[in-house]
Amino acid sequence: MNFFKKVFSPGESDSKEPPTMKTISYRGGIVAFRIPASWKEEYSDTDGGTFYEDKPDSGTLRLKLITAESPLEITSDSATSILNTLRVVNGQAMRQLNGNALARYEEMSVDRGQKIKILYWLVANPVPPKHARIATFSYAILQKKECDSAAVRDIQMLEKEIQGARFATELGA
Repeated sequence: MNFFKKVFSPGESDSKEPPTMKTISYRGGIVAFRIPASWKEEYSDTDGGTFYEDKPDSGTLRLKLITAESPLEITSDSATSILNTLRVVNGQAMRQLNGNALARYEEMSVDRGQKIKILYWLVANPVPPKHARIATFSYAILQKKECDSAAVRDIQMLEKEIQGARFATELGA
């Protein structure tokens, strides 16, 4: 599922070459995913990772990761039920081929007087026997830019890359 579908006018095309990508090994490789090589990276112990193209009005991708211990046994099939227990998901979590589960939602907000749209992708990763990780990817973009062809391309690219995110099989420290 894509958040946006681009409708082209006659004579308009979407021929821009795909960007060169780099792999982010977040927190030592607990989760790995790709973003355009030109994007900047910033990391904080409290705010997670922030990724963006260094130009005015570009969107901003953020990643926060939590690891939780469950009182119940976690299996490799637990990912969908983990996300479906979160109130923001409303039963929309879908199991991925890699065993993770993915849920999406969006919010409107205002930041410094500007209307923004925030797209969220939640990815649950079971780590049997008692743990699970939840990666929250969010992409904030100016509402007035959300239908621009560059923004649509970025969102489609992010959706694909987030779906393909890889998690470490070990719990880690």
